[in-house]
Amino acid sequence: MFIWESRIITYVTNILVLIGYAMLFNWIQSAKFKSIRNQKLATTYLIAITVLFLILFHVASLNSMIQAGNQEGFGWTYINFQVGTVMFAMLMSRRRPILYCLAVLLLAWYWWIPNAPNWVPFYLISLVLMIGAQNFGPVIKRHLVLYVPFSLIFAAPFLITNVYSLKGINVGWPWQISTSLVISLVLWLVQYAEKRHKQSQDKLLREARVDDLTQLYNFRVFNEDLLNSFTDMQKDHQSYALYTLDIDHFKQINDQYGHLMGNQVLEAVTKKLKEITDHLEYPAEAYRTGGEEFSFVLHDVQKSFERACEISRLVHHELGTLQFVTEQQETFHITISLGQDRSMEEDKNYLDVYRRADKYLYHSKNIGRNAITVRGMTIEPIE
Repeated sequence: MFIWESRIITYVTNILVLIGYAMLFNWIQSAKFKSIRNQKLATTYLIAITVLFLILFHVASLNSMIQAGNQEGFGWTYINFQVGTVMFAMLMSRRRPILYCLAVLLLAWYWWIPNAPNWVPFYLISLVLMIGAQNFGPVIKRHLVLYVPFSLIFAAPFLITNVYSLKGINVGWPWQISTSLVISLVLWLVQYAEKRHKQSQDKLLREARVDDLTQLYNFRVFNEDLLNSFTDMQKDHQSYALYTLDIDHFKQINDQYGHLMGNQVLEAVTKKLKEITDHLEYPAEAYRTGGEEFSFVLHDVQKSFERACEISRLVHHELGTLQFVTEQQETFHITISLGQDRSMEEDKNYLDVYRRADKYLYHSKNIGRNAITVRGMTIEPIE
């Protein structure tokens, strides 16, 4: 009875150790390190913890066999943990250096196994399975019905080599196979829980960064992107331009036609604005920066006042041609007020360009709306 109690306690303890390894592996792989040094060393960290855990299980296996006098199942349980560690690393990461390092480590392990002169074919099978795990990992780990059979196939060369090596020792196959299945299930649950957690985080992050109605980035992202653009300009001297616009009398649209119609206006403006920016010669990103206020940033622009005026007039004209039909079959159009400016080398703060563009937007509104102000100059729209 004591033997089984010891075996179960050892097994449960090492399950917890393996879970710790899997969680640490996932954390390192998904971590967004701020340090460039840590970013470059992320793969090295993954290799290091994998090798360390394999060594830990190997040493524990040797100690267990010595203490138990080679009783059935002792030591062999650790092979399952070692196999699980290698398989998890292969399935969870497509980084080739991990494959290369583990291939060398397993070469040494197969060579070290005593009384197994025919180890080379089994090593080659393990190598093929490792490559397959890394290449098809996203598919295998997605479905439990694929994961469990694959884990048994993955373990087979290791176990068969040990059978040859130990020549007739009863290893307790029911225990060996059942514990291997449990390890596979636990590792699958760990990666599944990690995937669900990441999906939940991504959803929350998207909700915090994307406007629900228009699916444009919100002011928070706009602010971050302006800072990044300003940083890039200081580093690479790449100019960028900011266009900010407001739908005129939008509150009246809501009051007269209802909020559902107001939402239709916002969605139509978004669609048209994206069509325009997608066909410009500059990389562009559009944002909903307020209730009826939109902005878009053009990157790596030429310092051309004439081109800035052309783009401003195009946006003003295209949005002005949008036609809306109410439930009462009334039709109406919208007008916009627009302000534009570009980054300047003498800007001291990333918000300087926004303050100028916003100032010019309000100038367009204050002179009667339906107007365009580019770099402080009010220009005539397209008739």
